[in-house]
Amino acid sequence: MTLETFVTSMPKVELHVYLEGAVSRDILSMIADQNDIPASMKHFNDWLNQVTKPDFKRLYDLIKMTCSWLQTGDDLTRIVYELGVALHKQNVVYAEVSVNPVLYTGLSLTMEDFMAAVHDGRERARRGWGIEMAWIVTLPRDEPRRADEIARFVTSAAARRYHVVGLGLSGNENAQPVGQFERAFKSVEKKDVPRIVRAGDYSALEGVRKAFEVLMPTRIVDGRGAWESPELMARLIDQRVPICVSPRRVLAHGWASNLADYPLRKLYDEGVTLIVGSDMPTFYGSLAAQYRLLVDQGGFTADELEDIALAAVRMSYLPDEDKAALEDRFRNQYAQLRAEHLPQMA
Repeated sequence: MTLETFVTSMPKVELHVYLEGAVSRDILSMIADQNDIPASMKHFNDWLNQVTKPDFKRLYDLIKMTCSWLQTGDDLTRIVYELGVALHKQNVVYAEVSVNPVLYTGLSLTMEDFMAAVHDGRERARRGWGIEMAWIVTLPRDEPRRADEIARFVTSAAARRYHVVGLGLSGNENAQPVGQFERAFKSVEKKDVPRIVRAGDYSALEGVRKAFEVLMPTRIVDGRGAWESPELMARLIDQRVPICVSPRRVLAHGWASNLADYPLRKLYDEGVTLIVGSDMPTFYGSLAAQYRLLVDQGGFTADELEDIALAAVRMSYLPDEDKAALEDRFRNQYAQLRAEHLPQMA
């Protein structure tokens, strides 16, 4: 067994994946055809072709467009189910999936009906494949007017029933200042609901610092530039706030030409909890592909891959007893995989 096969065979937790960026071209095309999108939309094929050859500078526009092709709750259920199947094929047993209801402009659904359709897909995947999924309901940066509404839902009994575990913020940091979302984030913080913020992708260190100080996230996505501030690094370590990174996203957006030139090793070695995720697997590749890149270009060892994978279990929003049981299960399976197939690996 090669390291590539070992990575694929490892049981994994996925904490950093966006539903909107996890829909394959084939599924998008099928849903669009069912909803007569090609007949009513100019340049449909141009948009569809961008799914396989995206312009990463216009990725957000592409995602907004493809999300608008979903017209029914069944469409939403279908893409959730397909994500569950894809995760199962990578030996992911639990995932916390970010979902952005505001982007689905073709759906005329209340928040509860939206999440009911998502939950239906979750349950079908769970029954069929054993994959468990929970939801981080996410706001786009350019929609601060929806922040209070989404925050109220995230703290509701209905959200708990549909396995919502957190409130997220994503999108272009330059769209709106983080202060526009402060009230919503503080309201969920008072209810001990986790907060996940994408920061640093446009504004680097300054974006991460502002997000950390104003929104008090429990998890940071991208976190580009955080390593430039010893004070911020110390606070991330002290408050156990992980940074979630998609290595292939780093390369796709030109933040480094080789992963060895990107300071993931610095984050890891200095004690910041590093979570590796697929982010938007349609565009950046699977979770297994992210792990392989850590070894191929990042210089991480098999031992360190296991450590990162176990950190994802510990930093998940599962109940403590479930995390402990899952970590024990993973450790046993990793040891068995090594003993059977990779006794020579360090």
